[in-house]
Amino acid sequence: MPGEGMKSTLIERDRAAASLGDDVLFEIFIRLPSLATLVRATYTCRAWRRAVASSADFRRRFRETHPAPLLGLFFDPPGADQTPALPIFPSFVPTRGADRDLAAAIRGGDFFLTSLQERPGGLHGWDIHDCRGGYILVVVHDNCRLCCSESEVALDARLLCSEEDPKLFRVIIIAHDKSRVRATVFSSDTDEWSVHQWADVPPISLPVPFKLQLLNSNNMQANGMPYWVYSNLRHMLTLDTVTMEFSVTELPLRVRASECCFVVGETNYGTPCIVYVFKFRVSLFLQTIDDDGVKRWMVIKRTSLDAQLDGLLGKLKDRYSELQIVAVRDGFAYLAASATARRYATTPSWVLSLCLEAMKLEKMFQKPYECCVHPYIMSWPLSLVGNFGSFALKYGTKST
Repeated sequence: MPGEGMKSTLIERDRAAASLGDDVLFEIFIRLPSLATLVRATYTCRAWRRAVASSADFRRRFRETHPAPLLGLFFDPPGADQTPALPIFPSFVPTRGADRDLAAAIRGGDFFLTSLQERPGGLHGWDIHDCRGGYILVVVHDNCRLCCSESEVALDARLLCSEEDPKLFRVIIIAHDKSRVRATVFSSDTDEWSVHQWADVPPISLPVPFKLQLLNSNNMQANGMPYWVYSNLRHMLTLDTVTMEFSVTELPLRVRASECCFVVGETNYGTPCIVYVFKFRVSLFLQTIDDDGVKRWMVIKRTSLDAQLDGLLGKLKDRYSELQIVAVRDGFAYLAASATARRYATTPSWVLSLCLEAMKLEKMFQKPYECCVHPYIMSWPLSLVGNFGSFALKYGTKST
């Protein structure tokens, strides 16, 4: 407990800070460089914390002008070929920036998932299904795909997070048979699961029986809508999470080749997009509506990254033969440079980020790439929503 002298000093500091007025305080805070810096500033005193936490308008305004920063990437365990008795956990690689506020945010998080490793009941391994809004959705390893019946298969779960209230989230699992799909939804608000009715997939011409394939699917979400790809790479299923209705759109012809890779994500304005990679070339597609009211994906940017890779990797570039797209979030694509030549088979991949607006490539770190990648974007902290926790208490008062 603080002494009387320290307590008096803290009270006087809070009073001085409160005298600024919320409007003046918000104009100062909106000029801070990042969300991480705002968090450090609000922890200065309770008055500042309460002002920010109680204003949904300021929270919305700050998010609109300050893109949430990337703190690092989670990598799923490489597979089940190791000793079964040993636990396996996702690994985390932080960003290497010089921002001390972001570094403090990374140090303050449990990115080694020690809370999972300390769980009672023996050794376990975990996979990440999704990573959004400050939440990580993990499942016990080898239970990623659940067979509901002989003809029904449940696919990887997805996270849907609320921007208005970061405390709320939903988990969505879809199941399918040869011609129908249905969604099962968990809500953190009610702490309950709800099973929706089966829905017939809109009729389309398919050369093979209906089947959904998870192709980087745990990263395929944009503007709160998850996507799943058909196994023939011709069509994509979308779930409108407001109406809970499914729809089907045709994929661009360019991305249907089995030797290419693509991911659905969103631009920095929240617009759904497809990023397609072949060798060292990248294409960006946005969805448009034609004169017949049909949604189609149209290419709006196409560029070669050869020259930028030469500048970033130098002579090391000769060891890599292609780029793999691993995730698209908030206007950035995350890529892994892969070596296909046998003599470079043990060369670790370079993980890179690509700004989709400027098409500028940046080098992040070198790491073996064999599995799913999940960007961890810093979310609005729960301590800055509402008036709860230790910051809600005034000195000299007791909690109830």
